[in-house]
Amino acid sequence: MMKVFARGIAFDGKHGVYEEERRDGRHFEVDVEVTLSDASSADSDELDETLDYRHLAEIVVEVAQGPSRFLVEKLAGEVLRLVLERHGQVEEVCVEVRKIAPDVAGSPQWVGARLTRRRSG
Repeated sequence: MMKVFARGIAFDGKHGVYEEERRDGRHFEVDVEVTLSDASSADSDELDETLDYRHLAEIVVEVAQGPSRFLVEKLAGEVLRLVLERHGQVEEVCVEVRKIAPDVAGSPQWVGARLTRRRSG
């Protein structure tokens, strides 16, 4: 088993429930981690025997630039769905979406959601 990940994929987007978030936009960061059952690339040193982490980052950017979403949970779900749909070698995927939240009580640095799903079947 092998883990491949891309962390801190950053973008500005007009996602959120509140009008000012959708109007002004917010800064987001996303982490994606996948589990692959085949770890042969650790011996072979061949890119075609693993999942290129650039593909994970490209999916995040595609979702980020897509339709505006109300919830970070929906953004995470879309990334997760596309990773599983496009990369059959992925056994499990975990996506965390963080939104900078200066207008939230207590001034948290980030708010967000983490979603993990195993391939069914």
